Amino acid sequence: MKLFHISDLHLGKRIYEFSMLEEQRELLLEILRSIDEEQPQALLISGDIYDKPVPPTEAVTWVISLRVFR
Repeated sequence: MKLFHISDLHLGKRIYEFSMLEEQRELLLEILRSIDEEQPQALLISGDIYDKPVPPTEAVTWVISLRVFR
């Protein structure tokens, strides 16, 4: 069985009021390309997907638009 494991994405994280969302988008798109290329049988996400219990709307909207976490 081929398994793809990612963890602690912390989408929507801000460092000193600087949004990391654009860099996180690029990284997540690269992860999705790797998943598409490798064709694993399962994706395991451990840890935090979002950085806060109530994440920024922009981060949630973007993840939903990907339609891969359904």
